[in-house]
Amino acid sequence: MLERALFLISNELNERNETLKNQLAEMKSVQDQLERSVGLLNATFDATGEIIFVYALNGELKSFNSMGKVFFEDLGLQPVSHWEAFLSVLKDKQHMLSIIDSLHTDPFQQLSGTFELLDQRFFDYRSLPQIQDERIIGRVWCFSDVTAQKQYEATIEYHAFHDALTGLPNRALLLDRIEHSIAASKREAQKLAVLFLDLDDFKKINDAEGHDAGDLLLKEVVRRLQSRLREFDTLSRQGGDEFIIVLENIDSEMAVKHVCQELLALIQQPFTIGSRQFVVTSSIGIALFPNDDDNANSLIRKADLAMYQSKSLGKNSFHFYSQALEKEALMQLAIEQSLRSAIANDELYLVYQPKVDLHSMKVVSVEALCRWTQPDGTVVPPDVFIPVAEQTGLIIDIGCSVITQACKQLAAWQKMAIYDVAISINLSSLEFQNKALINHLILSLTEFNIEGKLLIIELTESIFMEDKFSIKETMLLLNNYGITFALDDFGKGYSSFSYLQFLPLHYLKIDKAFLQDVESNRSSAAIAKTIIDIGHNLDLIVIAEGIEDQFMLEYVQKFHCDLAQGYYLYKPMSATDFECIYFEASKCEQPQ
Repeated sequence: MLERALFLISNELNERNETLKNQLAEMKSVQDQLERSVGLLNATFDATGEIIFVYALNGELKSFNSMGKVFFEDLGLQPVSHWEAFLSVLKDKQHMLSIIDSLHTDPFQQLSGTFELLDQRFFDYRSLPQIQDERIIGRVWCFSDVTAQKQYEATIEYHAFHDALTGLPNRALLLDRIEHSIAASKREAQKLAVLFLDLDDFKKINDAEGHDAGDLLLKEVVRRLQSRLREFDTLSRQGGDEFIIVLENIDSEMAVKHVCQELLALIQQPFTIGSRQFVVTSSIGIALFPNDDDNANSLIRKADLAMYQSKSLGKNSFHFYSQALEKEALMQLAIEQSLRSAIANDELYLVYQPKVDLHSMKVVSVEALCRWTQPDGTVVPPDVFIPVAEQTGLIIDIGCSVITQACKQLAAWQKMAIYDVAISINLSSLEFQNKALINHLILSLTEFNIEGKLLIIELTESIFMEDKFSIKETMLLLNNYGITFALDDFGKGYSSFSYLQFLPLHYLKIDKAFLQDVESNRSSAAIAKTIIDIGHNLDLIVIAEGIEDQFMLEYVQKFHCDLAQGYYLYKPMSATDFECIYFEASKCEQPQ
C-alpha cells in the first residue's frame, strides 16, 4: 500500500511538473511576444522622426522615445523631469499653461500648435489623451522640430517685402506702411509727405562701370539718405534707382523743402567707387497728405508725376505735385494713345527743309522732319509728340518709320534723276543706341538700293553723355556704308571739343540761338564766328541753321560758313514741292 501510494504521488508530481513546464513555456512565449511587441513599438516610436513623451495626470514623465531623450539632454533637463521643468524652457510659458488649463474642462480634446523655445527653436506639437478602460490615465505629446521650415518661411516673407540689394522695404511693404501712416495722421490731425526720388542719368554709370559699381553706389545712396531721415520715417527702394520716402508728422511744406534740399545736397557729394569718383544728382517729386490725396497708390503716383516735372526743369531739384501736373499727364496719356494709333496707321509723314550751299546758293541736301496730322485735320507739333515718344519708347518705331520713308524718297528721286541731293535724318541718343534700329537702317539701304553717302544722320550733343566707345563703334560701322554724321545744335549743350576729335563727324551745325542775336549781341556774334572757325580747323563742313533774315545770311556768308538752312531760305515742304523748286532751279541754270 505504501509503494502504491508513493507511485501515485510520484505520478501526480510528474504531471504537475509537466503542467508547470508547459505553463512556463507558454509564459516564455508570451514574454517573447511581449518583448517583440515592445521592441517593435519602441522602434516605431523612434522611426516616426518625432519626439514622443507620455505624461501621467499628475505631470510626471512616464515614457519617452530615443529622440525625447536627446531633446532633454540638449535642454540640460533630466528625462525624469516633471511637466513644469519643460515649461521652464518655453519662450511663452503662459500660453502653454492656458492650453493645459483648457484640459480641465475637456480632457478628451486633441491639441495641436507651435511653440518656441528660449533657444529660438520652433516645434509643432500634437497631443492625445492616453485612455485605458475608458478612462484617461495620462497624455501623449508628439513634437516635430520645424525650426528650419520657420527660418525658410521667414526668409521668404522677408524677401517678399524687402529689396534684395539694399534690404529696404519694397513696394508691397511700403503701401502697407503708408496706409498705416495715413490712418495715424488722420487720428492725430497731422500731415505726411511722400517723396519720389530718382537718380539722374544713373544708367550711364551702370553702362560705363558695370552693375557691380552701380550696386555699390546705390548702397551708398541708401546710407546717405538714412543718415538724414528720422527713425520713424520710411525709406523704400522701388527698383533700379528709384526710391520712395515717407515723412510723417510734417508741420509745413517748408519743413519738407528743407529735407529735400538736404537730401539733394547729400547725394550730390562725390561718390568714391574703387579708385574713381562719381558725381550723381537726383530729382524729387513730392505729394502731401491730406492736400493731394488720402490713398497710398495715388500719393505715390502723384509724387512720381512731380518727380518727372523736376527732371524736365533741369534735374537736381524737387517739385511739389499740382493739379496742373495731373492735367498735363492726362494730356500726355491721350497723346501717347493717339500716337500709337498714328504709328500703326502710318499717319506720320516727312517734310523736307532744303540746305543751301552758301557759295553757289544751290540746294545740296534736305533735312527730313517728322510731322503728324490727325485724321480730323489737327496738326500735332513735334515738340508735343516727340517728348512723349521718347518717354514711352515709341521713338524707336518713329525712327524706323522715318528711315524707311527717307530711303523710299531717295529711291523715288533717283528715278526722277535727282541724284545729288542727300537727306539728313535726326536720331536721338536712345534711337542711335538701339541695335534693331541700326540694323533696320542698314537693311533699308539695301532694300531701296540707296548709296549710303545720300544719307546723313544728325546727332545732338546729348550723345556725349553716352559711352563714347560704343557710339564711335556704331558710327564707324555706318561709315563703312557711306553714311555721314552731323553734330546738331553745337554750342547749346555740352560742347565737348575732345569729342569732336574722337568721333567720326563730317558736319557741324551751329545752334540757331547764337545766330538770332548776331546783329545786336557781340557775344553771340563772337561765339558764332568761333564755332565756324573751330569746325573748319577740324575739317568739318559747318552748317548754319535758323537763318531768318538777310543780315543773318550775310553774316554767315561773311565768315565762310559752308551751308545754311532756315525759313528765310526755304520752309519745310512736301517732297512734291521740293521737286518743283529743284527742277525750277535746274531750268534757271541751263544756258539760254
